[in-house]
Amino acid sequence: MSRFRVIVYYGALLTLIAILALQYSKQAMLPRTQTPVLWFAVGVSLASLLTLRSGWMRDAAWKEEQARLGTIVNNYYAPRREALSNGFAVAGGVFTSLWWALATWSVVLGGMRRHVAGRGLADFEVAALAGAIAGGFGGAVIGLIVGHVWESRHRRSRIARKTVNA
Repeated sequence: MSRFRVIVYYGALLTLIAILALQYSKQAMLPRTQTPVLWFAVGVSLASLLTLRSGWMRDAAWKEEQARLGTIVNNYYAPRREALSNGFAVAGGVFTSLWWALATWSVVLGGMRRHVAGRGLADFEVAALAGAIAGGFGGAVIGLIVGHVWESRHRRSRIARKTVNA
């Protein structure tokens, strides 16, 4: 995992934690009804970060699997797993951001009622950002799981085809 990606992961998690910390101050950016959801988002993001950094569901036994296929080159599965994980991270971030933005649309209205529409819009954008971060983390883990399942099924079918043809 690249150093840049690690910095982005930790920065995103710290951003969520900062938003959560502000919930308990005068500068809360989300409605109080969103605090349990924000706690859940921080928990999911932390668990996702630990999963992504742990190396779980990575290509551990690839040498034995590739040897059964008759080759030791392993440049086929890793980029596809990475693409699945990234794709699910983007999709999760977009959909969760849209959901969270819709769920907190009232902060813009509250800002207009208090004659601070700029603050209401900023709070709305922070809500969308929190949703994007949490959804991105969750989507990356879902993509990791989908990539692992795809890889194991694809390898099994390739091995079965090779034994049938031999």
